[in-house]
Amino acid sequence: MSQMYLDGLSELKETPWRNTCDWNNLSETLPQLKDELENYEPLGDLLIGKNVHFPKVNILLFGGIGAGKSSVFNTINSVFREKIFNVARSGCTEHSLTTKFTKYPVMSGSSTEPMPLKFRICDIRGLEPEHLMTKENMRYVLEGSIEDRFPFDPSGSISADMPGFKKHPDLDEKIHCVALVQDASMVDTLQDLSLKVTTNIKEMQTVMNSLDIPQVVIMSKIDSICEETKQDAANAFRSPKVEKCVAKVSEVLGLPRNMVFPMKNYENEYQLDPSVDTMALLTLKGILNNCDAHLFNHYDEIVKKYTVTQMSLRENWNLLLN
Repeated sequence: MSQMYLDGLSELKETPWRNTCDWNNLSETLPQLKDELENYEPLGDLLIGKNVHFPKVNILLFGGIGAGKSSVFNTINSVFREKIFNVARSGCTEHSLTTKFTKYPVMSGSSTEPMPLKFRICDIRGLEPEHLMTKENMRYVLEGSIEDRFPFDPSGSISADMPGFKKHPDLDEKIHCVALVQDASMVDTLQDLSLKVTTNIKEMQTVMNSLDIPQVVIMSKIDSICEETKQDAANAFRSPKVEKCVAKVSEVLGLPRNMVFPMKNYENEYQLDPSVDTMALLTLKGILNNCDAHLFNHYDEIVKKYTVTQMSLRENWNLLLN
């Protein structure tokens, strides 16, 4: 990032540029936030007492190579596992370490028996100038036609006759929110450093919009642009540097600023940090709110297809067929 972009932005603001939570009382704030997300139920407030159960929501991480997509999942997973817990392959290489479309469950470590939470984080190969996403492939991913662990090249050819391709996926198999992961250190040159990748992301946004799938931005690696935030992630929301990055990403990707979530990933740490945990959970909460907003548009379908009685009949019928 250019020095001109950073000059004059070193001091923290007295008041935060975004109101989030009580950073001075994380001993109470963090457990409350974590408990809220561990007990998350898709459209829970609207389905109470209706005998309707929507199993889970699916969040797609999407962005260029090296943006930190896999590290985002590892960080969120670590918070709930209560230890640094790297499941997805992550690191710095010439080409993407992610070669398959993977639906990762997030497990809670708060009880003696780890339980999967009501959301999955889906990871996909990072975009490169030689491996850009086609609109057809993006539609397959968003509509739930691509199964877990499906070898996936964004620019490759996919046929409906291929093993692992689902022709008629249910709503709970589809993507309910896309998180565009952007490396904060690259924001200043976002429009010209990798023009092909940025253009491809914008093209894929048109597909997302056509399916009414909400998008947010996870602005990763914020500790790389702000020394105060590197020392304590809680400083991010008082950092003019981070604020300016949020504004830039919002402008380039055409999303409201409140849909851009700064985040620091666990990369060098051996132990969890309350500030990093809180920031990750705030990001996740914002994403799940968008998942619920998407599901709201399918409310009638959910009530019709996901009542407990209907689900039991469908499961029994599938057993008979198999």
